[in-house]
Amino acid sequence: MKEEKRDQLITRQSYKKSNELINAMGKGTALSQKLFAIGMQHIKIDETNNVVATIYGTDLRKMFKSTSGSLYEHIEALCDRQVKGATIFDWNLLMKDKANGKIEAHQVVTDASFKNGTLTLRYNNSLTDKIVNLQKDYTVLSLSDTLSLKSVYSLRLYEMLKSAFDYKKAIEKIDGEQVFDYNLTELKLELGIITSGGDNKIKAELEKDFPDYEKIDELVEKTGQTKYKEYKIFNRNVLSKAKDELNKKTSLIVDYEPIKSGRKTVGIRFFVDKKDVGNSIKKEKQINKDDVLDDLIDLMHDYFKVKEIKEIAECADYDIDKIKQAYDYMQSYNTTVDVPIAFMKDCIKNEYYNNKAKPISPKKNTFNNFEQRTDINFEELEKQLLDN
Repeated sequence: MKEEKRDQLITRQSYKKSNELINAMGKGTALSQKLFAIGMQHIKIDETNNVVATIYGTDLRKMFKSTSGSLYEHIEALCDRQVKGATIFDWNLLMKDKANGKIEAHQVVTDASFKNGTLTLRYNNSLTDKIVNLQKDYTVLSLSDTLSLKSVYSLRLYEMLKSAFDYKKAIEKIDGEQVFDYNLTELKLELGIITSGGDNKIKAELEKDFPDYEKIDELVEKTGQTKYKEYKIFNRNVLSKAKDELNKKTSLIVDYEPIKSGRKTVGIRFFVDKKDVGNSIKKEKQINKDDVLDDLIDLMHDYFKVKEIKEIAECADYDIDKIKQAYDYMQSYNTTVDVPIAFMKDCIKNEYYNNKAKPISPKKNTFNNFEQRTDINFEELEKQLLDN
């Protein structure tokens, strides 16, 4: 129990990330982004002015809550330039140089190795001032939020929206929900769904103060990049899933709507607010799992084995109020419950105990899935048959 709490403290750390890096266009895997976040806790600058992150395998296991050997295999593959799939070396960013306004491509990680259970990452020295000693133009991100996200698009949106939210809040000094508009092509570029592909015409357009994203979209299509071109597919596979994941797993509350020109979707409007994280952390700290289990065993030992009670508790994240409500609901249910543990877990998951509906009425008479009619006048029917 004590070790588990300490592991939670490790992942509850925060890290700074330059807004320039956050808002840069580019492509990278979710694991690459997560390793960058973890690496910020273990960095130094070497003699060549490269930022070097050294992360021990034991810390990686704690961060990713992994006990299998597959985690190490994934990391080894990510560090292998010979692997056909995505590697950490594929993480590239397009950033506008502030001095000359030119778009420059940067390979984020220039060297990586995983030996003797230790991961070493060396970052491009052109990015050093954007990684360490940040004094301004940065966003504080939650390590636990970052590690909880599975989709790289959810992860990118988390960084982008958190950065935009914090910046606007600092400038306007206003609490509450904020709104942010993105051109659809601009958003896809920042998410890494489409890239310049080395096309000089695309880069030239991006270097402008006010890029023509409609023109960029046409140029991108000519390079053969058609992934999520249709809005309905982009919405279903990227935006909707990212919204659900962000709302469930991070400190942000996110909603969005399409911005339309006629019938065509040309942009996305995000609505962003922050949850009251302090209260949720306080509540989490107050939960003593052993005490909760003791209370539940006293309450439900007539119906469930100790193993089953623990399973129910885990399903409810040890929220004893939810469990008691589900248990009361089950006991007052108007039909026999065949599999109590399945009923309890389903009840907790869907919060059936909050329904104000009347008790379920018994099923109507059926035979072979055909509902028996109850509106037939059998005396009249018999009379008609006899007359014939």
